[in-house]
Amino acid sequence: MNTNDIVILTLLELSILLTASQTVRLLTQKYYLPSIFAELLVGIILSPYAVGGIINEVFNVHLFDINSYLTLFANFSVILLIFAAGLSHGYKNLKSSGLLGFLAATFGAVIPTILVYFTFGIIYPSQVSALMGAASAATSLAATSSIIEDFKLYRRNFARIVISAAAIDDVVSLIILSVVLEILSIKILSFITIFYNISLTIISWVIVLFLSIIIIPRILKYIRDDLVNDVSLVILFLVVFLMILLGFEPIIAAFIVGIAVAESVKSSRITSFTSSLLAIFGPVFFIYVGMETPISIFINVDDVLLGLLMTFLAIIGKIAGIFPFAFLYTKDLKESFLASVGMLPRGEVGLIIATLGLSSAILDVNQFSQVVIMALLTTLIGGSLFSYLVRKWILEHSA
Repeated sequence: MNTNDIVILTLLELSILLTASQTVRLLTQKYYLPSIFAELLVGIILSPYAVGGIINEVFNVHLFDINSYLTLFANFSVILLIFAAGLSHGYKNLKSSGLLGFLAATFGAVIPTILVYFTFGIIYPSQVSALMGAASAATSLAATSSIIEDFKLYRRNFARIVISAAAIDDVVSLIILSVVLEILSIKILSFITIFYNISLTIISWVIVLFLSIIIIPRILKYIRDDLVNDVSLVILFLVVFLMILLGFEPIIAAFIVGIAVAESVKSSRITSFTSSLLAIFGPVFFIYVGMETPISIFINVDDVLLGLLMTFLAIIGKIAGIFPFAFLYTKDLKESFLASVGMLPRGEVGLIIATLGLSSAILDVNQFSQVVIMALLTTLIGGSLFSYLVRKWILEHSA
């Protein structure tokens, strides 16, 4: 099969996968499950390890395959997703998150990281458990935000603390990833070298972030409206390339550029353009993650049990980190628990970290799949439970 044939097959594969994920997404929307759930599910089912492999055999064609072209689309999807995350927050939102929002996000990310790291450190090498811990940190608010929007709950205290914490959550999680990767790169561990490298990582983060916030909006200000979308992509991938040379991961660079672009006077136009790109390419990464997950994992008792253990730790850790600060903000036990549950779902950042671990051979397929199980279950449990508790809370307050 020549290169042109592979390209056409990949485009056909991509079209089928995107159509299937959109169909499943429409079926799951009424249960307030975020699109990530449908996309992962479609990827798992249509992977070469499951139904996709059967179709390949029956028709004697490599239609559902994980090739370099699909990987390219998935990598582009990752950069867009993280860029959009930074774009949605912006520096002003980070500043306005407040002390309690900052503390809730920080402890809500750090505690599950520590729990997973030490628990799985009994089973796996420290570099594996560290990366799995980092993958358990970040929250995905796709399900929670849609429920808050549907019921117009923005002015409620529990919704405010969730939104405030969400503004800083991705930053904390990506800093945790940076620190973990920096520690993994140290050959001789000592307190001084660890402290020095962590400090250097955080200082580098701050310097690059503030330089980007100062420079990028000023550049975009002088770009014509009909060129600003294209220029924003040039800036995005240029900064990603430069930060790779400096030793940063591409997703960290993309997030920082997103925050900087959000401060531009042209941000609304770029946000609209990015949303259009995400409508097409956004699901590709999650479908790709699903396709990387062998369906046999779900009948492997050890992997399922470890995935359940990781889910339990991720849930307990997130609630323990969020609840105290939510209570200080709301002064209400039920609303504090509501806010904690709203932060339970894990999503793009955790799965991106897991994929990074798989591609760099830190995680094997089984360990990667355990993170996927955790992401699926926390999304399912968090979204469903938050929806139920919100409806119950509304009934109590309308009586």
